[in-house]
Amino acid sequence: MAAITTQEFEHHFKSLYKPLCLFALRYTDQVDDAEDIVQQAFADVWDKNRAGNVIGNLKAYLYQAVRNRSLSFTSQPVNAEATEQLPDVEDTSEEEDVLRSERDARLWDAIDQLPPERKKIFLLSKRDGLKYQEIAEELNLSVKTVESQMSKALKALRETVIRVYMFFFG
Repeated sequence: MAAITTQEFEHHFKSLYKPLCLFALRYTDQVDDAEDIVQQAFADVWDKNRAGNVIGNLKAYLYQAVRNRSLSFTSQPVNAEATEQLPDVEDTSEEEDVLRSERDARLWDAIDQLPPERKKIFLLSKRDGLKYQEIAEELNLSVKTVESQMSKALKALRETVIRVYMFFFG
């Protein structure tokens, strides 16, 4: 297999970046750390490519590189607490990890498709753990509006989850 072109590299970056970040997030628990790990993995691939080293299965290589970097990151003393929360890596295969990451990426794409206010309300609730009352106060909305927007967001995401499930298992 020949070295990859800049265009091919960009394609792989665009299609794999988000799933790889979600995969790394399972280990690091911090979005910034996960993004750093994935960016470094892509930088290493680019350096290897420029040096003439050929990588056979780029997707598998990147997932393994991100996994290894994530495990190294979490084994640093600063993140000892995060290491205790790591799932048992031996319990899942690489294929399961890839499927989970692809599923998660599809779900995040669905979240990105929500109308801006609904998306913001959903993320404040589910990602940030705010109560409806707190969201209402922060966004200067009524609690009923927050409830309504959350209901609509959850309905849309449930439909997406069903489609994703059917895609992978149907």
